[in-house]
Amino acid sequence: MAAEQGSAAAPPPVWRRYALVLWVLLLVAIGAMRALNRYLVGVAYGHVAPFPPLLIEELTGSLSFGAFLPPVFYALRWLRRRRWRLPWHLAVFAGLSVAQTSLMMGLRLLVFGLVGAPADDYAPTVWRYVMEVPTQLFFYVLIALGLWLFDRYREGRARELRAAQLESALSEARLEALRLQLNPHFLFNTLNAVSELMYDRPAVADEMLSRIGSLLRATLSAGAQEHRLADEWKLLALYMDIQRARFGAGLDADVQGDAALDDLRIPFLLLQPLVENAIEHGGQGDRRLVRVEAGRDANRLTVKVRDGGGGVARAGHGIGLGNVEARLRHLYGDEAGVRLEPLPEGGSVVTVWLPARRWEAA
Repeated sequence: MAAEQGSAAAPPPVWRRYALVLWVLLLVAIGAMRALNRYLVGVAYGHVAPFPPLLIEELTGSLSFGAFLPPVFYALRWLRRRRWRLPWHLAVFAGLSVAQTSLMMGLRLLVFGLVGAPADDYAPTVWRYVMEVPTQLFFYVLIALGLWLFDRYREGRARELRAAQLESALSEARLEALRLQLNPHFLFNTLNAVSELMYDRPAVADEMLSRIGSLLRATLSAGAQEHRLADEWKLLALYMDIQRARFGAGLDADVQGDAALDDLRIPFLLLQPLVENAIEHGGQGDRRLVRVEAGRDANRLTVKVRDGGGGVARAGHGIGLGNVEARLRHLYGDEAGVRLEPLPEGGSVVTVWLPARRWEAA
């Protein structure tokens, strides 16, 4: 099994497999360019020097310095955890300077000896070590500063990512709390209705409990804040069945959906509390009237829930309206909203609008 998992792992990027070769080619290119620069400077001033010795000098310099860059990177990262950094930087630089100059002179003696060229100028001396210090110090400071800036950039991006993830998690937690707030509210209201019916109309109470079970199963199985409008209609139909069992012929409920809108996104269980308010506050006695209709205006999905009177445009619409408004604000910001208005002929209408976005399953 382990072997199968290992073989299924994605291969490393091409540049990682050839990192060493690319690194050496880069150092060779740097050395060749520096040698060409020195040669052209000599041409410009009329002191033309042979190109091969210049190339050997610069290649041995760049390759020897490049050979010590990995341990320098490691040391610079290690120094970030030390308190007294300046003494440690001086120690690291001194070690780098001596090691790199020694390797460079050794390579020059070796290469010039192999090609039969004089190598007297490259014998180790104190001044040979000292003369390399300014160039080495310049590149050491440049590398240390570049690595520090890169680490600051990477840490900043990591903080931004963590902040974004935390904000997203917090927003999702708030939305989940708002959504879960609906379920107990709906459940308590419905169970109160069942308790009122269980002695006088036990068959109706039993049917309501069965419908409640179906709706709760659908509710608890949801794993997202949004779903298709067609799925919202199904949940609303289950809830309507519960209320029809309760009110019988006294409930005049009509849902006017458009099949062309079925694939649009809508927050999960958004309409149930609005319909519940319309039923509870939108009628008198056992007579209730509810009208639900959906439409699309350009890039906006609009859903209207109308009641038949008795709860005309008042704050008695309770937790449902405030919860719907809070969920819409979290999900869509200023692109969505909810409004409660009285109707001239009596009753009230709740209008919900949100962006008309098509549902795409994950």
